[in-house]
Amino acid sequence: MQRRMAPLWAGLVVGAIWGLWHLPAFFLSGTPQSAWGLLPFLAGTVATSVIITGLFNAARGSLLLPVLAHARRNSPLWPDAQPHDSWFFVGLAVLVVGLNLRAFTRCDGAATAVID
Repeated sequence: MQRRMAPLWAGLVVGAIWGLWHLPAFFLSGTPQSAWGLLPFLAGTVATSVIITGLFNAARGSLLLPVLAHARRNSPLWPDAQPHDSWFFVGLAVLVVGLNLRAFTRCDGAATAVID
């Protein structure tokens, strides 16, 4: 996606797709997600995606940091998708983008190939 759009936009699109991918779990009774708030979860996934986009680009296309960040986010030690957690990630994403605005808004420094 970063071949066609700036990293910030690519992260927002991937985050929206990631959030929509998990949407059915919110409507199934008995799943942990059925007790969560949908909008905080979507905000948290979009914010996490933007943060992971920054990690991917900083690692020049290596998947190691994004995979570790995703594994940590899914860890049972982190109470996923609770409103205070999601707003923390939104604030962190705003901080990361604010500190690296040029890297997030220009395509010339974006990683466009994946290195395993």
